[in-house]
Amino acid sequence: MKIKNLYKLIFIILINTEVFSEEIEFKASKMDIKENGNIIFAYNSKATIPLEKIEITSNKAKHNKETSVTIFTDNVIFKDKINNVIIQSNKIIYNKIKNLIYSNDATYMVVKDEYKIISRNVYFDRNLNRIFSNEKTSIEDNDQNLYKLKEKFVLDANKEIISSKKSVIIDNQDNKYIFEDIIINLSNNEIAGKEIKVEFEKSYFGNPENEPILKGRSGYSNDDNLKIYKGVFSTCNIKNKKCRAWELNSDEFNHDKNKKIFEYKKSWFKIFDYRVFYLPYFNHPDPSVKRKSGFLTPSYSSSSRFGTAVNFPYFKVISIDKDLTLRPRYYADKSFLLQNEYRQALLNSNIISDFSLLVGNEGTKSHLFYNQVGKINDYITFKLNLQDVEGDNYLKNHKLYENSLLIQDDGLLLSNLDINWGFKNSNLSTSFKVFEDLSQNYHDRYQYIFPDFNFTKTIEIPESYNGNFNFNSYGYNKNYNTNITESVITNDFLFSSNNFINKIGMSTNYDLLLKNSNDYLDESTNSGEELNYNLFGTFKIDTSLPLQKKIEDYKHIINPKISFRYSPNKNSDLSSNDLKLNYYNAFNLNRIETSSQVEGGEALTVGFEFNRINTKGPDNFEFKVANVIKHKEDHNLPSKSKLDKTRSDIFGDINYRFNDNLAIGYGYSYDKDLEYSNLDGINLDFNINNFFTNFNYYTENHDFGDTENILNRTTFKPNQENKFSFESTKNLRDDFTEYYDLIYTYFTDCISINLNYNKSFYRDGNLKPNESLSFLVKIIPFTELGVPNVGSLIGK
Repeated sequence: MKIKNLYKLIFIILINTEVFSEEIEFKASKMDIKENGNIIFAYNSKATIPLEKIEITSNKAKHNKETSVTIFTDNVIFKDKINNVIIQSNKIIYNKIKNLIYSNDATYMVVKDEYKIISRNVYFDRNLNRIFSNEKTSIEDNDQNLYKLKEKFVLDANKEIISSKKSVIIDNQDNKYIFEDIIINLSNNEIAGKEIKVEFEKSYFGNPENEPILKGRSGYSNDDNLKIYKGVFSTCNIKNKKCRAWELNSDEFNHDKNKKIFEYKKSWFKIFDYRVFYLPYFNHPDPSVKRKSGFLTPSYSSSSRFGTAVNFPYFKVISIDKDLTLRPRYYADKSFLLQNEYRQALLNSNIISDFSLLVGNEGTKSHLFYNQVGKINDYITFKLNLQDVEGDNYLKNHKLYENSLLIQDDGLLLSNLDINWGFKNSNLSTSFKVFEDLSQNYHDRYQYIFPDFNFTKTIEIPESYNGNFNFNSYGYNKNYNTNITESVITNDFLFSSNNFINKIGMSTNYDLLLKNSNDYLDESTNSGEELNYNLFGTFKIDTSLPLQKKIEDYKHIINPKISFRYSPNKNSDLSSNDLKLNYYNAFNLNRIETSSQVEGGEALTVGFEFNRINTKGPDNFEFKVANVIKHKEDHNLPSKSKLDKTRSDIFGDINYRFNDNLAIGYGYSYDKDLEYSNLDGINLDFNINNFFTNFNYYTENHDFGDTENILNRTTFKPNQENKFSFESTKNLRDDFTEYYDLIYTYFTDCISINLNYNKSFYRDGNLKPNESLSFLVKIIPFTELGVPNVGSLIGK
């Protein structure tokens, strides 16, 4: 029994106790010792070399005592605590004499807790603290910069320097740098190499269609600068193109990472591979800069009144929330105009102001436009506009709207304060407005409207009512023509039912409207005061019966519609209102388009729709027709719409798409007895391949007037980049062409070229036709260069 216990003790010692050699120590679940102790096999082992501070775990280890070589296989983890290196692989060979580690096949390493390395067949020289391999390798740092080393590399872990024959660096912004013969200093991010190529992330310059690239003979980069010598830069893609639309060829390129600018020295700017102009020095902000002070693209303009003018705009960043654009303009007659745009971002609002000053032969002129939009809290928003001009024709003569976000009309000024309250089931909009018509005399040019308000509220009602109930109150107080005051308040109570569908598919809904209008008019020099209180009510019910049938590949839909309305009220005189009925407004509750009244009396609107839809193709046909019927005439209603008659015109639309290439539409309004047409409108669309043309013919006759016009729009795109456009309109009654435009456009992801020929004609014999040829080139994302009128530039 004692001998048996001794065997067990020896077995436990062999299996679970440390086995020491002179060089390496093993702790294993199982060990085999062969060749007189020269070969040791260890399974599920943890090996340590205390003097070297090395730990290795593996499923299997083979140690050769004579050669001091240990082979670890299966799930090997090698930890070097002196050099702070961790290696993971399926096979690692450690040569103690050479102090060399070789990781066979796929290898993952972590160096100094800063660099993650993925490679194959990697050597680690512990004496020199160098890692090297002849295989493709990826190294990622803690800043998520990725170094892809295409050929053999050496990493000096002491100096933190990588050298490689060929490599690709992808930074944490997805920009790609391609080098040959590269040296990377990881400690200070210095990179030097030959044949550099930088492929920026596609949307780096604002357009995801770009393929921005920068390449050169050699380059150098650190935390402060990226320098490239004999460089080429462009943002253009070359998809289906022989060359890039534009590029800059520079002797020296520098990206100043602190100032955040791109600098180019001794550069040729090339368009379509042709040298256009030479730039001794050129710079622009890098894309990370949203705003930077500096000169913008200069421009020139000309007019028959002021002669030639040159503009040298300058953008100034004042602070993080303020900037200013200065646009000095110098005229040939020595006049000087300074137009400025100031922008500021506040905590809850944004300000834009546009102001200018002119000093010259016509005296001193100026303008000030101010806009502020923001919120007071989560429920209240506001908008403030202030507009003032010194000189009635000042904005128009100098075309200040061309460089302004605020000038929308050069003859009518509007100053206003709008406040909007938004609540759960209601909304209140208020406005205080002052209009100034610069074409009127001083006393009659102003119109004051304050307040102008609109209040809406959705009133909650039980679901059993099967509809929605809304209250709307709106009105204004207006003073105009010096001494005329007009005040209006209108209250609408509207109930709109849900759709009711019966067993046969008939759909019905109705509206109940109660309108209370109050208006006050004071014409102190004419008829004096007039005060009106009115209460209107109207009821409208709509019924339709859509029917559908499928015949082969076609779906046929027939939808007869009937709309009946009744109001016990009479109307004041609306006969002169320029209202025309069509199929789309005839069924509206407020089809007379006035807020102070409802359509009096009773009326029946009858409509019919037919649709034939090809479920497998584009050929579709649509026909719509409607008519309004009344039992008696009401001469207070708009006469042009025929709502004053017992029967209106017969009006509607016919649309037919023959195929993908051809479609025609016809809108009409015929006399009730079909004796003549009051309105005809024909629209024709035709396209084939890259050619598209549209003809729109419109005529009004008899009761509607006497007009006849035709408009044509045509485009031709021979390919994705080139486009020709033509537009012209002609008055057929007078045989008079009003204008025509001929435009050529070349457009890619990085360049736009526009050539526009325009000719406008005048009926007045004292005025000559206006003819212009303009040219504009946009170098995206940098600048634009153009000539507003080539003829004026060459003296024609």
